[in-house]
Amino acid sequence: MTGGKYIVASKDNAIQITVRNILNPCGYVFLEHCRDTLTLLRLVRSFHPDLILVDAAMQLGELRSTLETVDDEMLCAIILLGDYNDPAISTLMEKSNAISSCPKPLRRELLLHTADMAVMNYKRVLALGSKLRQMTDNYESRKQVDVAKALLMEHEGLSEKEAYEKMRKRSMDERLTMRTVADLIIHSYKAEG
Repeated sequence: MTGGKYIVASKDNAIQITVRNILNPCGYVFLEHCRDTLTLLRLVRSFHPDLILVDAAMQLGELRSTLETVDDEMLCAIILLGDYNDPAISTLMEKSNAISSCPKPLRRELLLHTADMAVMNYKRVLALGSKLRQMTDNYESRKQVDVAKALLMEHEGLSEKEAYEKMRKRSMDERLTMRTVADLIIHSYKAEG
C-alpha cells in the first residue's frame, strides 16, 4: 500500500467518516474535511496532500473548475466518489492527468485499491512531467550553445571545436553553465548588430 496525506470534500459527514475509517488504518493520514470548492482549493494549496477524495454528489458543475485547476497544475491525485457512468464524471476523467473514480457505496478493498493506484499514478505522471521538462531544457540549452558557436565561428573565424572550447573555458573560468555562456554570447552579438 502506498499511503499518503488526503483531504475529503463532501457535504455529507458520513462520507468523510467512512473514508477515514477505511484509509487511516492503512497508513493514510487525514488532513481536513471541507464542504465547498473554494475551501477545497485553498486547503490543497496549503496542505499539499497526495490525494483528495471528492464526493461527486457535491454538484460536480461547481467543482469542475476547482478539479480542473488541481489536475492541470498537478497539485495532487483526485478520486471522485460516485457513479463513473455519469457522463460529467467520464468527461472530466477523459481529459485529466490524475483523476480516478470510485463508486458508492464505498467498499473497503475497492477504495484502498483506488487510492493506492491514484497516488502511484499521480507520482508517475509527476515524474514523467519532470523528465520531460528536463529534456526540453537540455534541448533548448543545446540549441543555444549551437547558435553561440555559430556566432563565434562567423565573427571570430574559429572552427567549431575552437568555438566550443572557448565557451567551455569561459564556463569553467567564470563558473557559469554552458547555457548561460551561450546566452551571454548571443546577447552580446545581438547588441552589436
